[in-house]
Formats: sequence, C-alpha cells, structure tokens
Amino acid sequence: MTGSSARSRSRTRRWVAVFAAALAIGGLTAVAPTAPAPSATAATSAPDPDDSRPIYRFWSQGYDNAHFYTLDHSEAQNLHTKDGNWAYEGTDFRVWPLESGTCPAGTSPVHRFWSSAYSSHFYTMSASEVERVRTTDSNWNYEGVRFCSTQSQSAGTTAVHRFWSPAFRKHFYTANAAEAQNLRDNDANWNYEGVAMYAPTSGAGSAPITGAAAPRVGCQSPALPAALAVKDAARITQLFGGAGALRDAIAAGRADCLPLDDPALPWVVVNKQRAISPLSYTPPSLTVPSSSLVDGGIRSDAIGSFEQLQRDVANSGAGRIALTSGYRSYATQAAIHRNQVALLGQVEGERLAARPGHSEHQLGLAADVVACGTNGCGSLYSFAGTAQENWVRDNSWKYGWIVRYESGQSGTTGYNPEPWHLRYIGVDLARVYHDGGYHSLEAFFGLPAAPQY
Repeated sequence: MTGSSARSRSRTRRWVAVFAAALAIGGLTAVAPTAPAPSATAATSAPDPDDSRPIYRFWSQGYDNAHFYTLDHSEAQNLHTKDGNWAYEGTDFRVWPLESGTCPAGTSPVHRFWSSAYSSHFYTMSASEVERVRTTDSNWNYEGVRFCSTQSQSAGTTAVHRFWSPAFRKHFYTANAAEAQNLRDNDANWNYEGVAMYAPTSGAGSAPITGAAAPRVGCQSPALPAALAVKDAARITQLFGGAGALRDAIAAGRADCLPLDDPALPWVVVNKQRAISPLSYTPPSLTVPSSSLVDGGIRSDAIGSFEQLQRDVANSGAGRIALTSGYRSYATQAAIHRNQVALLGQVEGERLAARPGHSEHQLGLAADVVACGTNGCGSLYSFAGTAQENWVRDNSWKYGWIVRYESGQSGTTGYNPEPWHLRYIGVDLARVYHDGGYHSLEAFFGLPAAPQY
C-alpha cells in the first residue's frame, strides 16, 4: 500500500477512515449507489454470502487518525509485523473479492482512489462519482476496482454507513450500527452521508493475523504524548526513528500528531502562510552571544551551537561574524515591516520584511549575521561574497543552522535572497537538510510554497 494537521484526538474521532475526503478536493457530496462504471461488470442473480470475506482494518494516528482496509491477507500481515505506523484493529465489514477481475454474480464493483496530498483512499460504488473524480480532480489517482458489494439491501445484508469530516478531510465507513449512531449523536466533526453499500452478515472466514506487532513508531508510539507534552525535541526525534525518519514522516503525511506550528520546537515552520501561534509568543529564555552588535538574543536551545559556529569561523581564518539581529518581538517586527513598506511599497517592502507574527526572529531561532574585520563590521548587504559568507554557507548546517532564504528560492519563500539570515533547526535535522540537497524548509517538509500572504 502507499501512504503520505497535528493534534491528539478522542477515540471517537479516531474513526477516520483512509477512504479519502471528497469535499476537501473539489466538493464531492454523498451520492447514492448507481449503476457500475463501464470498466466493471456485475450480474443480476443474488450473491452467495459464503463467498464473502471480512476486511482487515488498521488504524494510524500518524496518517491523520486514519484507517486502512484491505482484503489481502499478505498485505495485512506485512503491515502488522513490519510497519509501526499502523495498528491492527481486527476485521471489519464483509465484501466479495473479485473473481478473475470480475465481480461475482449479484454484486457490483467498489472503486478505489488514492491521494498522496490527503494521505488517504476513497472508495465508492457510484459510477457518476467515479467519473467526476477521474475527470475533474488531479489530486486523486484512480486505482481500479478493489472488491465488490451490493447496492441494495436483501436478506442477510447490513448497511455500511458513510460519514464525511470537513475537519479531518476523510471519509469513514462502518457497518457497526452502534458506532454509526454514536458518531451521529455525539461528534459534530462528522456529517452523515447515508448508506454507501450493503455488506453480508455472514460468510467465509479469513486467515488470522499472527506474530508480534512491529514496534510502534512516531505518532503510534505510546511514549510520544509525554515527549510532546514537555517539548522534548530529542526524544520526539528518537521516537520517530531519527531525524531522517522524522522528516520523511512529516513530508509523507505520517506525522499528524507532530505540530509544525509549535514555536517551542526547533522544526517549527513560519512563513507568509504560517503565522506564529500564539502571535504573542515570547521565548522562555534568551541569551545574547558574546560577539553581538544588538541586544536581541538567541534561544537557550540554540545559543551554544551559534557561539561555537562563531568561534570556528574565526579559527578557520575566514574572519569573524557578529550577530546583528536575533530575537524580535511582535511589536518590533511591526515597526520594521511598517518602515520597509513605507519606504519601498507593499510588494517590495514585504520581500524584505515579514509582517508581524510571520517573522522567524520572533522565535528566537533566527540570526542575522555580518562579517567583521580589523576595521569593524560590515552591513547585512555587504555580507554576500565575503569569506565569512562562503564559510557559513558551507558549514553552518554542522551546527544546526541553515541559510533560510537562498538565492533562487524567492518563488517558494517570498523573500529576496538573504545569505545573512540563519535559522536553527537542530543539528540532526540540519544534517538531513544538507545531505538531501534541500534549499527551503517548505521543500524539506513537503509543504506548499508560500510566496504571498
């Protein structure tokens, strides 16, 4: 199977299925089952319940509290023993498997789509819905018919109910009447869309899932909530399997539990589309480096590595660097933004200065540096092309810092190149960033470009 936001939810909310959300991708609404699409066949005689099998069901908090359903025993067994992002929950409603690519007599095809953008699948029996998604929405890839069901109720069948959540951008399907009623009565996140199909209540069994479950990783780890509660970045990274695995999980959509907007964590992303939350955020502790031209400091989890970077660039013979801008409050950034816009106009001013609440400097994790020599220190705009700039560009990642606004990335970041603007993301993540050849945090974490507010 394939797979590609960020808070813990109640068990009721966990009934999010990997059957992907139509409304989020172009306004699909509940469609009553209709005639099958031309690509599949269906006979008219009554289907034999004894030929049906239960679907294996898995849950993953990392995939936005999603479920995955499969008839394939080998796929389910592999998921259970080898993928710690998924937890096996048992078998669910019953369906009929395809027979030589055709639905058994009396059943109709259930079509499957996959969206890497929404890290989810979408299943439907509606031919018109299939056609609409295939022709109007490029977010979804059609994967064909995966199993078969019935479109009308008969003796020995039960309704499979369909829900849609605008909040989670997922559908959920269940044949459990009590579960469906509980959602309808108690969870405003879910909109009931009616009966999706009818499933037999009895039939053939399936091979059991055996063996020890794969160790739970990332969002599935039972130790993660405690690490998140105390903002322990090192422990969180460890529970995801290392910095590379953490980055991959975020980029692939397997880290819904991990907030990218928490300013206390070093991998927080702030840009023109992502404001600091809360806007009033102030780092709990700030230290002004020994070699600094300003009072604005750097956060405690980044100051040591910054001062080591300063010492090493000087010891390399490239010259000294000094901090010329560290932490800035919301009010300070508002004044800087106002002055730049008044001087250069809205468009050009905002290519140099972030709006208040959208500046990395408010995190205490950003450092603007200048080159210094025997005659003092230069300006920000004279930093490019200096020996210090070359050294910083090649080596800052070793200390957990990246050049945030590189040349050629304005279409992604929305800012002119700033070779002086360094951003701390942590030593391990910075190494992954460097080794992967990334040039923006947006690309690194699989986020959309943010050139405009």
